[in-house]
Amino acid sequence: MDNNTKDNILNGVRSALIAFLVSIAISLVVSIIFNYSIFEKFNELMSGNLGLDKGANISSIIKITGIIFNFSLFNTVSQVRFGALIFIFIPVISFCISNRYIDKKRKIELSDIGVYLLSSGIFAMFQFIISLATKGELVEGININFATLGNFVTTVIFTFIIQLFIKFNYRVDTNNGGIKAFKYTYRIMGVIGTVIGIGIIIYGLKDYSKDVVKFIIAAILMLPNVIAYVFFYMIGLSMSFNEELQSAINNFINVDLTLQKIIYVRYIAIIVFLLIIVYIIFKMDKKNLIKNTLIYSISFSVFIGTLAYCSSINLINVKGMFSIRFSVSSFFLSWLIPLLAIWIVVLLYYLIAKVKEIINTP
Repeated sequence: MDNNTKDNILNGVRSALIAFLVSIAISLVVSIIFNYSIFEKFNELMSGNLGLDKGANISSIIKITGIIFNFSLFNTVSQVRFGALIFIFIPVISFCISNRYIDKKRKIELSDIGVYLLSSGIFAMFQFIISLATKGELVEGININFATLGNFVTTVIFTFIIQLFIKFNYRVDTNNGGIKAFKYTYRIMGVIGTVIGIGIIIYGLKDYSKDVVKFIIAAILMLPNVIAYVFFYMIGLSMSFNEELQSAINNFINVDLTLQKIIYVRYIAIIVFLLIIVYIIFKMDKKNLIKNTLIYSISFSVFIGTLAYCSSINLINVKGMFSIRFSVSSFFLSWLIPLLAIWIVVLLYYLIAKVKEIINTP
């Protein structure tokens, strides 16, 4: 085994260990805050009166730490999924810290892919171990067990994508037109989504704005998901949800999630998305158009598809709570539409360029 291989293995192990410890530390802090703020009310809601065992204790803190850690990786327990995108910052921050020791090169090499895969695999092993250690009954009638093969695989894939995203976006000096196009597209859409998302939240929660602290906390928790939902509407997809959720939303914030009453807003959003793609393709380096488009289309479709998966919420079978099911209308289309949209725009650009060339040919 040569020195480079040893270094790569050491980097992978170190990255996974640091990322895991940072993730657990952040999850523990959030768990403590949750336990000493609302856990008692949560326990009463879910279990009823349990006597003296309904307050925060070491057991509840440890179990909820494991839950938050797994929710940050968008894992499921008994098909229950809590896709709050605010939690995505836990693994992102963790791998930003852990990989800064191995991402000193301002380019990506094949060895980096190997390190990321090894790091993701070891991190998933830690996830499995902590899930085994924290499984059991959270409150009466609610058993928690994230130690499954499906969650292990999800953790490997998700953490690998996160590491690639961090590398391509913040630690690579590249002139690759496809990567640049991907960055510009999601950042432009992100700005649009943020502006619209803040407007939606302010409008939807205006009746609760008197309690400033709770209003700000709710806005921060909701904003990442709302931005993602704006992304989906821009590519032409709607949200799928159960009637009970829509009724609850109508009672509290009176927002029509289908936008059926203002359908023209959806059409405008789709047009804006296509104009962004046209602008990005127009600015792209045409010398390697096909290669750049391939990288661009795959990167962006994987990005949107990952958002669709992570932002889905399914709390149908949770004891004592009203049913919540909320997700993009089609996971398949969430990655297919961006892929096709980019290639269709490129094809039209190519055809227009050829027609123009023919016309100008003497």
